[in-house]
Amino acid sequence: MARLGILTLHGMGNTEPDYAAELFERISLELGEDLRGSVATQAVFYQDILQHNQSLYFKTVKRRLRWDDLREFMLYGFSDAASLEARKEGPTSPYFLAQTNILTALRALYNKLEGNDRRLIILAHSLGGQVISNFLWDSTRDRKTPNGVWSEDQNFSSPEEEAFCRGKKTVRLLTTGCNIPIFVAGLNRSLIEPIPKLSDTFEWHNYYDKDDVLGWPLRDLSDSYAERVTRDHSLNAGLVTGFTPLSHKNYWRDRDFIKPFMKHIKSSL
Repeated sequence: MARLGILTLHGMGNTEPDYAAELFERISLELGEDLRGSVATQAVFYQDILQHNQSLYFKTVKRRLRWDDLREFMLYGFSDAASLEARKEGPTSPYFLAQTNILTALRALYNKLEGNDRRLIILAHSLGGQVISNFLWDSTRDRKTPNGVWSEDQNFSSPEEEAFCRGKKTVRLLTTGCNIPIFVAGLNRSLIEPIPKLSDTFEWHNYYDKDDVLGWPLRDLSDSYAERVTRDHSLNAGLVTGFTPLSHKNYWRDRDFIKPFMKHIKSSL
């Protein structure tokens, strides 16, 4: 009987819907026959909200430019971040649509689990850390001031499903190559607030590679972040080192992350 759900969110850039397939296979292999039935997985995919418009623009201008690969990385990556933050109101905004995809994935994951003790681990890479942070921040705000997908009635089947989808059953939030500081570091430290503690056993572990220019420590953002983020873990994500964003892609394949990730899973069962 599956009682622990693992929800993943991808990062910035051109991403395929099956981005987490290799990771999910690795989880199943590492758990073995005795434990794999206790875990269910679900991937959030939101790149389709943005990709068509980005690709259309890039195809229009690429013949007049150089450094195509770098330009494509910059356009798709940072356009994702800007587009998702530009306009948060309204059901057609990328912000709202991305949150809708998260909620749909959480509903699907909830239905894969059984029993009254459903638990959740969220694994978010890169921009996905900011995306899920926004979702969880909005989900825990006062109902009189809703934002994003929570500004509409979602008609949950039960209070248990609503609690799960609002993140209140989250035992671990794991972020890799997280770039939340890009969005908030310019603010006064007293104004930089993280999501609240989501459950009694909630822990937030952030993994970063010092050579990954897109991944950052989080505890130093503010006193409240230092209190909320359990630990910033420094690791070497893959074989690529140096001043390059390529190491940014390697976290979920690297043993330095997989090993502690599996410990989080097994300790949450």
